Amino acid sequence: MGKKNKEKVILFCDGKKCCKYNSEIKECFKDLVQEAGLTDIVTVQKMKCQGFCKSAPIICIHKNECVGNVSTQDAKKLFEKHIA
Repeated sequence: MGKKNKEKVILFCDGKKCCKYNSEIKECFKDLVQEAGLTDIVTVQKMKCQGFCKSAPIICIHKNECVGNVSTQDAKKLFEKHIA
């Protein structure tokens, strides 16, 4: 059986430096998706290293906007802007 395509994707850089800093941000996004009841249309997944290590962690929302140096406060603003 095929996997249902999600409408929105939140991508996390999987590079060494980003991985050091993105676990809290990733959990924040997962919590926001669940709290909003959007688990059927939003997925959170990793992407290959984007090469912007000085700006870790790097987050891309549905390939529309990529942002570096993301904090949990930034995550909430990005979620409101692009997902909710």
